[in-house]
Amino acid sequence: MTVNTDEDVRAAIASLLRIGEPGDGLLKRLVDGIGPVAARGIIMAVGRGETTAHEAVHGLTVTGTEAAEHGQMAEAIDRWAVRAGDAETRGNDLDSIARIGGRLVIPDDDEWPRMLDDLGPAAPLGLWVRGAASLSTVLTRAVAVVGARAASSYGTKCASDLAWDLAARGITVVSGGAFGIDAAAHRAAIAREAPTVAFMAGGVDRFYPAANADLFEQILATGAIVSETAPGMTPMRHRFLLRNRLIAGSSQVSVIVEAGWRSGALNTARHALELSRQVAAFPGSVYSASSTGAHKLVREHEAELVTCSDDVIALMDDETPALFDETPSLFDATGAGAAAENGDRPPAPDPREALDERERICLNVLTVSKPLDVGTIASRAGLTIADALNSLTTLDLAGLAERRDTGWVKLRTSRG
Repeated sequence: MTVNTDEDVRAAIASLLRIGEPGDGLLKRLVDGIGPVAARGIIMAVGRGETTAHEAVHGLTVTGTEAAEHGQMAEAIDRWAVRAGDAETRGNDLDSIARIGGRLVIPDDDEWPRMLDDLGPAAPLGLWVRGAASLSTVLTRAVAVVGARAASSYGTKCASDLAWDLAARGITVVSGGAFGIDAAAHRAAIAREAPTVAFMAGGVDRFYPAANADLFEQILATGAIVSETAPGMTPMRHRFLLRNRLIAGSSQVSVIVEAGWRSGALNTARHALELSRQVAAFPGSVYSASSTGAHKLVREHEAELVTCSDDVIALMDDETPALFDETPSLFDATGAGAAAENGDRPPAPDPREALDERERICLNVLTVSKPLDVGTIASRAGLTIADALNSLTTLDLAGLAERRDTGWVKLRTSRG
């Protein structure tokens, strides 16, 4: 049996990040099933014409690999195989990133930001990173500050003041490096000599927008610039939207500061809601088109209205996601012993601990605000309709989800 080294795994993930698009649930499912080295091997073999996608899927089926059960797997392998040649002929992305002082961070690394694992089937396979900051350290306590590119002076002031105050209290400011609100938030954190993290939609070797190059250089000194897409890859509209899930997933609270009716910042808020993360919004003028999206979030009870850093920090401390909850669980011997010694009732077990992989994926797909039908849930989770229904039934019995008139929603749970 071949044992893959860390270098083998890292090189395979580097290739897969060039072969696949961000958030590709089928590729993640294949990698989770057989590992990145084997997944790359299959795709490369199909790309070289040594086998066909259907033969590859048949081989996976024979070995009992769950990923082979998905009806679109053969089509997906053919799609990835088109890029396999580019991954082989372009050169070593690991060498390219090393030449500019960057690195590839993978899930086996200590630096890996574990909060992104909450994205389930949409979690990244790896992250290209530049900058002095360690992601696992600076994202332990982080807030996303996002909003309109064409920001008003009011919006810019709100973003700057918020980022300055958060940075002063040791909270990392996360954003997307764009003009307007994003840039104002990053600059305020830098002025406070605090780390800030910018998630990009293109390769970390290509600063975008180019006009913010000086800002990005400043971010590198104490923070980090991060992307799923391989070095040299171009920012594209769908990559911006998929990038937003990383901004939401890496932050305990996503704050929307000025967002129009069709702002990309609303997409970030949607991802945060799907992860049961807190969403907040600054109020603006009722006459300002730049605030219509933010006001919509508040009106529909999808965001808390905030006006200062104290409001945001209160949200962080009031309903922190389980990932950041350091309360000892029922199964922690030290915690249980201490509770018994003090005469206190030990905390109730978290029902999520008993979920299997499919049920966890379904739970991650659900949102707390927008009911989803079973077909949508199955598609997003990469499951069959039958498996999705079985998983949803389990989540319902566990008090983690419930059926509404128009679909299924996630239920907030109180811990301990």
